Amino acid sequence: MKKRFSIFFMLAFFSMSCTTSKIIISKPSAPAPFCIAIDAGHGGDDLGTKSGKTLEKDLNLKLAKLVKNRLGKKGIQTLLTRADDRAVPLKLRASFTNANHPKIFVSLHHNAAKNKKASGIEIYYYKDKSAKSSASHRLGKMILEEMTQATSAKSRGVKAGNFLVIRETNMPAVLIECGFLTHDREGKKLQDPAYQKKLASAIANGIEKYLLDYANS
Repeated sequence: MKKRFSIFFMLAFFSMSCTTSKIIISKPSAPAPFCIAIDAGHGGDDLGTKSGKTLEKDLNLKLAKLVKNRLGKKGIQTLLTRADDRAVPLKLRASFTNANHPKIFVSLHHNAAKNKKASGIEIYYYKDKSAKSSASHRLGKMILEEMTQATSAKSRGVKAGNFLVIRETNMPAVLIECGFLTHDREGKKLQDPAYQKKLASAIANGIEKYLLDYANS
């Protein structure tokens, strides 16, 4: 309870507003203490993977908006790299994020595999010897723990990855693969609104835990 009070006190103290989700590259603003960048992977003609008529790009955006809503209820400001069905180049996602100085960056995706039995949640971070890398790994572990506890999904671990959006962003950054659309049972769950809400709440809780850790470190 004491930690939860501390983050709300700090959020109340720092009243800076987060940049809106419209993609406009502008002069960098002053850092907002607890602004979080949420990246809905793919979009527009970049469909991502699919399950029947269900497209990954649509699930990513739906989940991003749910996470934004959950974080908003916690008093945490958010920045979306896309708020609708448009193609946003990876470099633009990274430069837009960097220009707006969020504390962390979270990219949302859904997985696929030739092996139809593959299932579970995995989270990627860019591994090097930097403080950002260490913080990204810690962020990934906190989010993964919340997600697997909330959904009972298999944990596939926090892994090193060389994705541009987590490599080129300046702040702690992770890319979440929320599950496999190619797995019969898990794929159906990922399309279930109730399950999507579980995922969103768990991701928001993991982010909040990281911020509490950050605020009290």
